[in-house]
Amino acid sequence: MNKFRLVFIVLLITLSSSAQEIETEDQYSKLAIKLDYFGELVLHPGFAAGVDYTLAKRKWFNLHWDSELGGYIHKWNNNALFLQTSIGTRFITSFSAYVDINVGVGYMLSSPNGEVYSLNDQGDLTTKGRPYTSHFKPSLSLMFGWDGKRKRNIPLTIHFGIEASMQTGFNNVLLPHAALRVGVTYQLKNR
Repeated sequence: MNKFRLVFIVLLITLSSSAQEIETEDQYSKLAIKLDYFGELVLHPGFAAGVDYTLAKRKWFNLHWDSELGGYIHKWNNNALFLQTSIGTRFITSFSAYVDINVGVGYMLSSPNGEVYSLNDQGDLTTKGRPYTSHFKPSLSLMFGWDGKRKRNIPLTIHFGIEASMQTGFNNVLLPHAALRVGVTYQLKNR
């Protein structure tokens, strides 16, 4: 129990010091919009768009929160829409390159890409349509990129990497997914 209290106190001190820094900055300078190519299993096309909000920033470190809406088409398999949020840490080098690690949760709505058939009471094959199913989507991503604000005062970051996620409720098991992500983030107000 003492370890829990110690971690809680350290967390409160860290957040309060970050809050003092945040109060002095313009809130719009922390907000960015992002657009990504979301290639499910690399080759199945999709897109994601959302917002990126900087929670805390240091010279070499950035803590950010992202929310996005996206979808993809996996031909002859399924189509999916997703809404997800993630929290990430970005480690920035002195020459503007960065590594970004994100952990997130989301909601996925999927449907088969094609007709679904079933047997009726007479034993005949009939069209069932395209049923939609809901899924919980935890995710983990590793991104690499370039931060234009670092040296050149360009309010743009470019990133690429891989996102691994799980789809719950797929034939009563977790279905793993991997997606290639390539995109840009545009800072709404330059600092």
